[in-house]
Amino acid sequence: MRVVPLKIESKAEAKQILDHLGVSREGMRILAPKSISVAFKVGGISSWEANIIKQHLLSLGSDSAINRSALLKKVKTSTIIFGNVSQLRRLCNKLKHQPFNLKEVSGTISRYLDNLFQREFLFCARNKVVKIKSPLVCGIVNVTPDSFSGDGLLGKTQNSKLKIQNLALRKVGEMVKQGARIIDIGGESTRPFSKPVRDQEELRRVIPALKAVRKEFKDILISVDTYKYRVAKEAIEYGVDIINDITALRNAPQMASLIKKYKLGCILMHMRGRPKTMQIHPRYKDVMEDIIDFFGERIKFCQERGIQKAQILIDPGIGFGKSVEDNLKIIHELYKFKIFGMPIFLGLSRKSFVGKTLNVGVEKRLVGTIAASVVALIQGVQVLRVHDVGQTQEAIKIVSAIFHN
Repeated sequence: MRVVPLKIESKAEAKQILDHLGVSREGMRILAPKSISVAFKVGGISSWEANIIKQHLLSLGSDSAINRSALLKKVKTSTIIFGNVSQLRRLCNKLKHQPFNLKEVSGTISRYLDNLFQREFLFCARNKVVKIKSPLVCGIVNVTPDSFSGDGLLGKTQNSKLKIQNLALRKVGEMVKQGARIIDIGGESTRPFSKPVRDQEELRRVIPALKAVRKEFKDILISVDTYKYRVAKEAIEYGVDIINDITALRNAPQMASLIKKYKLGCILMHMRGRPKTMQIHPRYKDVMEDIIDFFGERIKFCQERGIQKAQILIDPGIGFGKSVEDNLKIIHELYKFKIFGMPIFLGLSRKSFVGKTLNVGVEKRLVGTIAASVVALIQGVQVLRVHDVGQTQEAIKIVSAIFHN
């Protein structure tokens, strides 16, 4: 006799195991959802709503956990519900006919269950449509003199006869050859405690590089890393496809009209405060819950202004107003963002949390970056924004080979 543990994390994996066992096609359809367990924390509900959920789950052969005082008192509370996918689908069917906030609970859990097994995404940026079937790499091109990572191209032109256009073309050429599908060009450092630059200065840095790259690389997706309306507007004139806004369109809400008009892609990033102040004692009651609330509000803002779901990437903002512990928690719990059904964009390359965890300088953060990237890939990231494209692409190939063969 032999007993072997199994960890089943996707419907495809469940079907593969059942098929190998010799289960019929109809049997696989019924049993696969029963083999995958899921749990949710539902907060801000009344004690009677929590008890209705509990009774329904008990009738379905599962259960929930609630504060013992909520069993007898009328209070606001939270509940943790758990069960297999099949049980939770049936719970949602029951709750959608219930009063109070239970219909909303049903809808939210249903959307997460729909997105749980999503492996392919459609991303639309200007006139380009990308089917994201496996993780993409976004290469970083910093047209700055003061990048935290030491790779700012502007600093390299000061003691050289090379023009910024030549340096940008050389760098982008290497990244594209190594497998980058997106190039992100930025003209303002947003490292902790950095000061903003004026619109005109940012344009002076970005536009020459953008023009040269767009002319040479017609098909690559180009993103401009800016939160300024004027910079975004002019970048559009020179062929940019994506607006990567660290303020998630809060600094310049009118940027939404540009994104809608030109059907651009946009990256909504979470940041608390501003680069100059964001790392001064950042505090959260629960960093993941705060970011989820933030994305819910920002996505609604975009959709109300005509920006389609397929145009949006979400970025939890590693290092932007977060402690080392916050950053580690975000990477560990990236799967929670599946509730939005949108591709997750992540920039963790050479970030300070890697340096502080390993006690190393910027120049020695590659191994830590790759390790964090692998965890992020396992947790469901679709786009990695990196300095080291070739090494990241190799990591993606290994992770894909392990998890998708």
